[in-house]
Amino acid sequence: MPKENLIINGHGDSIFVGVGKPDSVFPDKKPRDINTQAIDNLLIQSRDIYERFEIGQREATFYPNADFHNLPVVFVLMTDTHYGSIMTNTELLNEHLDIIRNTPNFFIVHNGDHTDNFNATGKWASGMMEDPLPPKVAARTWAKKLTDLDQLGKIGVLGFGNHDDFGSNAGQDYHDTFLSGFRCPIFTSGGLLHIIHGTEHYALAMSHKYWGTSKLNPTNACKRYLEHEEPTADLIFLGHTHQSEGLTFERGGKKIVAVIGGTYKDRDDWARKQGIAGRSGSPGWAVALYPNEHKMKLYDDLRDAQKEVQLNMETYGH
Repeated sequence: MPKENLIINGHGDSIFVGVGKPDSVFPDKKPRDINTQAIDNLLIQSRDIYERFEIGQREATFYPNADFHNLPVVFVLMTDTHYGSIMTNTELLNEHLDIIRNTPNFFIVHNGDHTDNFNATGKWASGMMEDPLPPKVAARTWAKKLTDLDQLGKIGVLGFGNHDDFGSNAGQDYHDTFLSGFRCPIFTSGGLLHIIHGTEHYALAMSHKYWGTSKLNPTNACKRYLEHEEPTADLIFLGHTHQSEGLTFERGGKKIVAVIGGTYKDRDDWARKQGIAGRSGSPGWAVALYPNEHKMKLYDDLRDAQKEVQLNMETYGH
């Protein structure tokens, strides 16, 4: 099609226009350029940056610095503390933390729902009525309590919980905000902790929750987690349901310990009204791991484990 210059403004600028029938009604339509290689490179680089930046990991190793290396180490399996709620037994929680802090050979792993963390962006904003402090105040206070234990080398790993994620709708990463300065590893989606004590290696697999939960058989979920996620584990530790159950069993000739860790939120009117549960499961589960033989001993109350450790210290702790 013939073209000629058309003056388009007072500066004398011009464009070529056709004379007669045009070849296209949209001669300057911008074409789309999908550069698949450039987009792939961006995605790959972004994933690499994210994985380097995030504090979470899925596997870690812990060498507990035991005061008495020839005696068992005791790991308190703490979960669902819901710190900051008026429904939480804060006195009992502090008692257990003091036992962990002051008892030789005592350590802790925490399996999530660190604080109650109800907020206006979460699923259950009505839960804020049970939390007298802003969620950030409760979280900072709880982090300070744990920091004291972390500095003493008393924490094996810190896990995640659904309450911890209640701020995610507003873009908050609970673990990055409140736990990023810890020495211990952080399992932001569960994981496997290798515990080395003496000549023995124990593998503790933990997640806040997993499918297969049963009211009649709470540790059924632990068995499913063992089978489908962490078949090499010696210990399986779950939380979330606020049930309290410990089980020692054999699988393929190997001794396994499974625990649903209960909760420190010992009053839960919402759960009662929903017909979920009229009572909360007791917390305080602990497991002793022996140094020179592959042996685990489960306790439903860490105070019983404390008494045995103290007795062993008097008898053999030299």
